[in-house]
Amino acid sequence: MFKRAFMIAGALAVAAVPAFAQTKIAIGTPPIAEVEAAFVAKDEGLFEKNGLQVEFLPTGSNQTLVAALVAGSHQIVAVSPTVMLQAVESGIDLVVVANCGVTSPRTAKNVGLAVREGVAIDKPEDLLGKKIGTPSIGGTLDILFRQWLKQKKVSDKGITFIEVPIPNTADVLKGGTIDAIIAGQPSLGRAVAQSNGKIAFHFMSDLPADIPYTTFVTTREWAKANAATIAAFRTSFGQAADFIGKNQDKTREIVSKYTRLPLEVLSKIELPECKPVPTVAAIDYLDKAMREGGMLKSKIDTAGLIAP
Repeated sequence: MFKRAFMIAGALAVAAVPAFAQTKIAIGTPPIAEVEAAFVAKDEGLFEKNGLQVEFLPTGSNQTLVAALVAGSHQIVAVSPTVMLQAVESGIDLVVVANCGVTSPRTAKNVGLAVREGVAIDKPEDLLGKKIGTPSIGGTLDILFRQWLKQKKVSDKGITFIEVPIPNTADVLKGGTIDAIIAGQPSLGRAVAQSNGKIAFHFMSDLPADIPYTTFVTTREWAKANAATIAAFRTSFGQAADFIGKNQDKTREIVSKYTRLPLEVLSKIELPECKPVPTVAAIDYLDKAMREGGMLKSKIDTAGLIAP
C-alpha cells in the first residue's frame, strides 16, 4: 500500500528536499482541530519568530502524505501514529517530530460510538454481531476502540468493521448499512441527529491519557540533516501550546479559519488537549495494541522513533 502510494507521489513530486538545513519548509496537515498547534504557530507568527517559513500544502490520505514526504514534496507531515508505525514496518524510515492533540479526560466526550435508531446497544456485549463503521481500519480511533473492547472483554472478532470516510459518517449511519459508528465531533453529533440515534459509549473515558491522535513526522535522513530546523519547529509548537491553553476563544477562531469548521460548532466542543512533546510510552502503547491485533508483525525499535 505504502510502496504503491510512494510511486504515485514520486511521479508527481515537484521538488526534492535539499541535503542542507533550511528555514523554508512545506507541511502536510489535515484540516482537523487535533493539529491546532500548527495553525496557531502559523497564524500567530510563531514559526516566523523562530526563523521558519512554513507553507501548508494540500493533503490527501495518510498513506499519500507519507509517500509525498518520502518523495520530497513535503518536509513534515501530520499522520495517524498507527499509520506511521505501519509505514516504519514496511521499511520507510520515519521519526516523530512533535504531537499536538492527545487523549485526555477533559476531551473524552468529543469521541464516541453513535448508534442509529432501532438498534439496541446498551452494553459492550451488545456489539457482538453488529456492523460498526470506523474512520480507518488500523487508524488511531479504530485501534483505541479495539483496546476498549479488550478492556470490556469483548472480542473484536465478533464484530464486523466497515471503513467509512469521515465526511460520510452521518449519511452512512442514517442509511442503515451499519449499526453504529466510531466518530469524533462534530461528525459524532451530526450522525446521532440525522439517524435519530444516541451515543452509546464515550469509550475514550476508559482509556489512557496522552495518546496522540496525530503525529508530525519526517524522514530520519531529513531529520539528521535539519536538526536546527526541527528544534525551531518544536519551539514554535511549544509556544503554540502555551497560547492555546491561555486563549481558547482565539484558538477556536484560528482553527475555524484553517479547517472551515463553523465557530458555532467549535464553541460546543472541547478543543483538543495539546501536548507537543512525543513520548516513547505513547508509541509503545499503540505498538503493543496493534501487535496484539495482528496489524504489526515485525519488531520496531520504538525508542528510536523520536527525532533527536
